[in-house]
Amino acid sequence: MVKRRGLAGLVVALALAGPARAEDKQITWSVYNAAPFMMTEGEDRDAGIFDRIRGLLSARLTDYAHTTLTVPFPRILTSLKNREEWCFVGGVKTPEREVFAVFSRPVAMFYPLRVIVPAAKRARFDALGPLSLRDLLVVHRDLRTSLLRNRAFAPVVDGLFRDHPPGQTHSEFAEAFRMLRNDRLDYLVEYSNIAAYYNTGEFGVPNALVGLPFAENPEPTFARVMCAGTPWGREVVARIDAVLAAERASPEYRRIVEAWTAQEDLPRIRAVYDAFLASD
Repeated sequence: MVKRRGLAGLVVALALAGPARAEDKQITWSVYNAAPFMMTEGEDRDAGIFDRIRGLLSARLTDYAHTTLTVPFPRILTSLKNREEWCFVGGVKTPEREVFAVFSRPVAMFYPLRVIVPAAKRARFDALGPLSLRDLLVVHRDLRTSLLRNRAFAPVVDGLFRDHPPGQTHSEFAEAFRMLRNDRLDYLVEYSNIAAYYNTGEFGVPNALVGLPFAENPEPTFARVMCAGTPWGREVVARIDAVLAAERASPEYRRIVEAWTAQEDLPRIRAVYDAFLASD
């Protein structure tokens, strides 16, 4: 597990920018608590993957005043639809979202996707044979799962959840993992570094979760900066893309992308990093 690294120069808090002045251009960064990508509280505050990227961008875009606003993810989408001049680090580009938002080149990746189960229930899932998300959602409806509201994974997975919605939804990662721990869910479909974070003993029981591959496991999903689809948003994204072009190949940036990744998944992340760099 990759813990907090010596990236203090990249983790820039609001104090760096100081209070906004009337003559300043401004970026409002929307965030919510979604470890290990965004951490809004506790000793790891601002140490998440997207937090560090947001800090790097804030440090480079010195002609903007930077503020952060903590709100639930559905509120972020609603505000962007209303053309509020916000940005969010970690958005997945979809045709539906491109109607109201503009996206930077990729900043990080979501990969690999797993069926996350309590270690005590692994035998039950192993007995199903090669796992298929379609089978879990259609044939094994007795196995309980939940989906983050407004979540986008990849087309094949999104389509399965759209056609066969689970019986529950949640609004935060921690909420879902609490339900899994308290036997209110049997499994989650989640990225392995999110599960790895909660597998460190975040809830008091280290190594209590197991990630299982499944048939429909998609290729890496790239996370981007998502801003309001306005002239302001397009200008901000153009500036962000210039910063990313200069920074993404650096060892320091690679360490941000790899932060909180389980050791067994590092080779997978590194194998697709060149494709990540070539993407736009």
